[in-house]
Amino acid sequence: MVLECLRPHENLEVLCIRGHRGPTCPTWLGDELAVEALQSLCLDGVSWKVFPSLRNMGDLCELEIQDCPEFSSVIPTSWIESLRRVTIECVKLLKRFAYSKSSNGAQLEIIGWGDLQSLDQVLVFDKETGLQKLTLERCPPLELKHLLVRNMQLTLIVRHSAGLAGLAGPLGGLGDVEWQLPVEHIEICHLNGNSWNELTELFPHLPKLSKLEIRDCKNIKQLVVGVDLRQTASDMGGGEITAATEEEDDGVLLFPSHLCDSLQKLKFLFCPELVLVDSPTLVPGGGWLQALRSLQRLSIKYCPKFLSAFSFSSHIFPSSLQFLELTKLEGMVTLEPLSNLSSLTRLVLEFCGKDLKCQGLQSLLTTGGQLNELEVRGSHIFFANWDPNPRRALEDAEGGEEQPTQLVSSTLRKLCTDDAAGLLAAPICSFLSSSLTKLKLHGYGHEGLEHFSKEQEDALQLLSSLQKLEFRHFRHLQQIPAGLCNLTSLKMLSINHCPAVSSLPSDGLPKSLEKLDVYDCSEVLKRQCRWMLGTIPKIIRG
Repeated sequence: MVLECLRPHENLEVLCIRGHRGPTCPTWLGDELAVEALQSLCLDGVSWKVFPSLRNMGDLCELEIQDCPEFSSVIPTSWIESLRRVTIECVKLLKRFAYSKSSNGAQLEIIGWGDLQSLDQVLVFDKETGLQKLTLERCPPLELKHLLVRNMQLTLIVRHSAGLAGLAGPLGGLGDVEWQLPVEHIEICHLNGNSWNELTELFPHLPKLSKLEIRDCKNIKQLVVGVDLRQTASDMGGGEITAATEEEDDGVLLFPSHLCDSLQKLKFLFCPELVLVDSPTLVPGGGWLQALRSLQRLSIKYCPKFLSAFSFSSHIFPSSLQFLELTKLEGMVTLEPLSNLSSLTRLVLEFCGKDLKCQGLQSLLTTGGQLNELEVRGSHIFFANWDPNPRRALEDAEGGEEQPTQLVSSTLRKLCTDDAAGLLAAPICSFLSSSLTKLKLHGYGHEGLEHFSKEQEDALQLLSSLQKLEFRHFRHLQQIPAGLCNLTSLKMLSINHCPAVSSLPSDGLPKSLEKLDVYDCSEVLKRQCRWMLGTIPKIIRG
């Protein structure tokens, strides 16, 4: 009753009502709307059973509704696009409904409680929209009619939902008419059901798909690239795939041939049963993933069986790759299968086998290669006994006679490794001396290491271009390598999580040093850093 009497001025622009326990909204906000100039409305924790008709507020720009368990409304896309921001949380049927506009376009996120039967219960796609990103979580399948009205580029993210069956099926009234969707980016996570089959059926209708991310889909078991889906399984000529597709729960995901030209970014995460299977058809560009000739970025993380069908006797990835990230893949022994990646600029290998060696790396770092960032962790003998031999023999073009050798320079600028012992060898550091500017050494593979050898200290000093040097997680290391004063380009030295280090090098630090960062180290070392205040522009102790 009190709220009913608090009739505001008709020019009110901002209104917030919190915790009102009455049964209905005041009439001046409902049937007898008196605040037509309202631009911002917030309803928080009200117990109303009757809410105002939001579409009557023509000047509204921002809407926020939270913790209103009885609120339920079917919102047309034409209405929300007249607003700048909509946030609806913890209401009937919806955990979250969020719409926003930015320089990157309009975004809509819908998170249900798991009891939605259809998106039509909360949203009506009544016109072409400028929506560029749609995220669905714990929602029923998006239906084809929701996307056919679009003529823009769209990012579609589906998480913890029943699947994509609504998109894969035919649209009522279209029959077998060919239809296409303007989706350029799909991300799926924790999809139930036969998601591999739904994706396989959907891909032919996505001619512009350039980015695909699949994570936490345990039911996807095989990936085949470059398949002509117009062929029948018997025409494909692949007994292994044919047999698999005859099973009801086969788990085979097929990439149609047009993805070889459109797909630029691909990511698989936490798909423990996924195995890459070579295509049974002849695909231009090569087998395995080489057929994806436009692919620039590839991440395969925590899919241990992904390469289990690969013999490692040939190349597997397309030469167009610029970024490659592999985590927890079994079976890798050398980098020879990667030696064709002439466009690669960054390579991340994490826990891809303790016995993984860097054989094949040189082709990525010298003439014809472009690799400038390398991160390798979990392979503690990666650089062991490697001699990059930074000289190459030149052959006479006519007679094939060997000519005087010529020095070859490295392209690598940033390196992170937990094989410090193997890396700090004179041949390797000489090879990297002119290019390497940032080096991060992890101590996970060196339990018990207390001191670097004289040979390793001398090799480190060969890295004359080094500007940033980090030591991390050397639990037993007692002293940082001597001779750092000879690294005349060094600007930053970081010592983190090295509790046994008790002092800085006795022969001092380089005069070029601008920043010293010491974190989670001994109090003795931190005290020594305090004594150095004023000699180095910036000292951080944590």
